[in-house]
Amino acid sequence: MLLKGEWKDGVFLSRPNRFEALVRIDSGVELVHVPNTGRMHELLHEGTEVILLKSNNPNRKTRYTLFFVKKYGHLICVNSVLANDVFEDGIKSGAINWLEGTVKREVTYHKSRIDFFIDGDKKTFIEIKCGTYEENGILMFPDAPTERGRKHIDELMDAMNEGYHAAIVVIAFMDYVEEFTPNYKIDRAFGEKLRSAFENGMIVKAYNCKIGLDEISIKDEIKIKY
Repeated sequence: MLLKGEWKDGVFLSRPNRFEALVRIDSGVELVHVPNTGRMHELLHEGTEVILLKSNNPNRKTRYTLFFVKKYGHLICVNSVLANDVFEDGIKSGAINWLEGTVKREVTYHKSRIDFFIDGDKKTFIEIKCGTYEENGILMFPDAPTERGRKHIDELMDAMNEGYHAAIVVIAFMDYVEEFTPNYKIDRAFGEKLRSAFENGMIVKAYNCKIGLDEISIKDEIKIKY
């Protein structure tokens, strides 16, 4: 997906709450929006170089959104809400080629909202997970206990029991990881549910991304280790 806007370099100082951070910009300190509810402790520590997107909305509380974090000389996108757009663009571009049918977003299944439904010969519900946690070149998810993530797996298993296909797709918002594994030390129950779901027929995929100030797109499918 293409990115547009005015970028500004900064230095992360602290994170007073999940949705805001204090960032040094030039000679001042600015309160900025954080579009990611994950902990991101391994990314956001005092002195980390970040890149911000300036808002043109005069009614916003904050003038900037924290968009990228620099790590090992690479950019990591922390705007997790974009993962669904990147996934859909990957289908359109052919970078993701195992799905056929009409792509529908935010589809209701019973009392839940599922990220995607592929209406084709294989009717498939898909949940997208955005990954920003990396250790030793390995993407790990989640970076905080996720009751919501565990619930999604249960819902997809219910759909499979009703005859649908189902998939969990993890999008690494970085370009250098080559492997994904569930983060058992953070949420063992999620990891065990994901492994069990895969063993019972759920599709599980993971991809890294090309990351730039002008575009984020699917790069390669990466291997999964349970």
